[in-house]
Amino acid sequence: MPARGRLVLVWLAACAGFDALLASLLDWPLERAVVLAPVVVAVLGAIGFLVVLWTRVALESLRTRHRG
Repeated sequence: MPARGRLVLVWLAACAGFDALLASLLDWPLERAVVLAPVVVAVLGAIGFLVVLWTRVALESLRTRHRG
């Protein structure tokens, strides 16, 4: 099997594991977790973006406060 095929299988296994973990954590049926997984990933990505953004804003504010 080529490397690309193995990579696809690894990602499919990771997605299936994520769906199983999501279903068990939220006490959902597996079908519901599979359908809502893209929404959960988008929400977690948005939360991560906001955390990084506000951390950078706070650090930049502290840097300019120490210089001035």
